[in-house]
Parts: sequence; structure tokens; C-alpha cells
Amino acid sequence: MHSRLLSAGLLAITINTALAVPLAPRITDPNPVITQDLLSSLELAPTVADRLTILDKADPAGSYFKYNFNLAANPSPGGGTGLGGSGVLANRKNFPALIGLGVAASVGFLNPCGMNTPHTHPRATEFLTIASGSNVTSGFIQESGETTPITFTLNQYEGGIFPMGSIHYEFNDSCEPAVFIAAFGAEDPGLSRIAQNFFGLAPDIVDSDLGYPSFLDHTNIAKFAPTIPAAFALGTKECLNRCGIKY
Repeated sequence: MHSRLLSAGLLAITINTALAVPLAPRITDPNPVITQDLLSSLELAPTVADRLTILDKADPAGSYFKYNFNLAANPSPGGGTGLGGSGVLANRKNFPALIGLGVAASVGFLNPCGMNTPHTHPRATEFLTIASGSNVTSGFIQESGETTPITFTLNQYEGGIFPMGSIHYEFNDSCEPAVFIAAFGAEDPGLSRIAQNFFGLAPDIVDSDLGYPSFLDHTNIAKFAPTIPAAFALGTKECLNRCGIKY
């Protein structure tokens, strides 16, 4: 009797433990290799149905119709990486099931106080949603003629819109990580980071565009440009100090 009760108790503990601890996601399943021959055949296919048939025949298990956004499966994530986090982008080049469908997507992993630095998507509007985390400050500034900055704060399951071509950013003003999912209205949205690309111009052009400030000259600009973070950067000093993050 006691042995049966003990076995039942152990079984209950095992079941409760299994329910309490979710299974770890499989994060290392690789995305399929995309060859130039496959891309060429898809580009030449006359219809979407033909393209889908090509992908289905290439792997009947359906691997060409799903995309793994986990960082472990994307050694070259495409959306950028830095001290503030990383972004993984799926577009028509690395996920050719999108060819002809007019959409793309990305997932951003923001570290505490991390910022996806100001950038534009020249060919797509973006609809961004916070999957986890809170207090993600976002904003954009539109074209000349409508240059009033529009800012808003997003919490979990809230979304915001960034019009095509607008300069926008996402800043995790929190001491906990955050994850966002972004949908784009083009299969090749493009990405242009503002500071990095602006200071990549000829120093004399940058100097004249800024009005020849006394603290900058050609030499200073040439030295300053390489110090700009390539992509995801650390955010405001107030957040970093509040969260005890060294910078």
C-alpha cells in the first residue's frame, strides 16, 4: 500500500514538474541553404503557383515555407547586431518563399536599455509588435513638410506603425530584455541606418551639411565616423545608470 502511494506521489511530482517547466524551444534547427540556382529558377517562374511548386519539390517536408528567427540559427542575422541587441530579417533573398508575395518580417532582440538605432526602410511600411518586454519607446519622423516627431511607448502585445521611408527607432527603456516582431509591406524592405550612412559620406560634404560647426573639421569627422555603432546600440545614459549597465 505504501509503495503504491509513494509511486503515485512520485508520478504526481513528475507530472507537475513537467507542467511547471516548459520544454526548451529547438533553437538550432537551421534554415535551408538557398542556392543561386534555386533563386534563379524562382525568379524565372511565371506565376506564384509555379514558385510554390518549385519550393515544394525542393523539399516536400516543407522546410522552404518556414523561417527560424532564433539567433542560434542565424549566424549572419541580416538585421544587425551590437551591444544593444540583434535583429533577424527574413526577406526574398534568404526566405525565397516570399518572392512575389509582397511581404517580409523581422524579429528584434533588444537587450536591457538596448536601442535599434534610427533607420529607414526605403521600400516598405513597417508594423511592429512587442512580443515580450515592456516600456519600449518608439517614434518616427516623416518627410519634409511633416517633421514633427511622433513618439509612443509600447508594452507587450501592443503595436506601432512606421510609414515607408520614415526615420524611426525602437528603444528598450527597461532593465529587462524585450523582443519585437515587425512585418513589412514589401519582400525587400531595405534598411538604411541614418547616422552610420550620413557620416559615411565625404567629410567635406558632412561638414558643409552641418553648417561648418567649429568643433568639427575634416579630420574630426574622419575619426568620428568609425566610432558610430554599426547597428543595435546602447540607449540613453539615464536607462544605463538606472539599470547598472556600464558604458
